[in-house]
Amino acid sequence: MSTYSQLSIGRYYLITENEGEELVLVQPMMETTGAVFLILHDAEEEVTYWRKKEDAIFEILEELSDEEALNYELLFDEDEADEDWEEDDL
Repeated sequence: MSTYSQLSIGRYYLITENEGEELVLVQPMMETTGAVFLILHDAEEEVTYWRKKEDAIFEILEELSDEEALNYELLFDEDEADEDWEEDDL
């Protein structure tokens, strides 16, 4: 079984934390000696949380490539630009 210690800082991963749960997109942002700080990218919000490095991950489906990560980030940059444009119209 995989653990959070296997995730590289700043990369995006599609993982299943526990058997039977849905696939989630996480991004490790920093680490300490015994823990990892992550961002969970949800459809509606970003959630931050800590996990122990030795905590199990049921499955690491894949690490997003640089191109896939950029495409993901651009999806939200466009949304933010649209929101700014709509606010300017008010």
